[in-house]
Amino acid sequence: MGIGRLLGTTDYVVDSEVFGTDFEEILDEQAPETQAVVRLTVMGFTGTEIADKLNITHGAVRNRLTRFRTALYEAARDGRIWIPRELHTRKAPRQAGRVAA
Repeated sequence: MGIGRLLGTTDYVVDSEVFGTDFEEILDEQAPETQAVVRLTVMGFTGTEIADKLNITHGAVRNRLTRFRTALYEAARDGRIWIPRELHTRKAPRQAGRVAA
């Protein structure tokens, strides 16, 4: 299944300011499903929306993003790419006054 078919229900257009050459090269090395998940993530869709659009589980969306983040962070450590803000892992804020059980 190609990425075009996976993204057939979207209006996806590559934004050259977000997807630089090195980023595209790393993304192109990924499976078509991972490419679709990453592109939809950068477009601003939530994990649930992506799962619905691609007819996969929310867990599969998370797993594909995790694998791709690993590839990105390795490339970033090597100084080859800049990572778009939308793909950074977001940590949940700590709640004040919360007591561990």
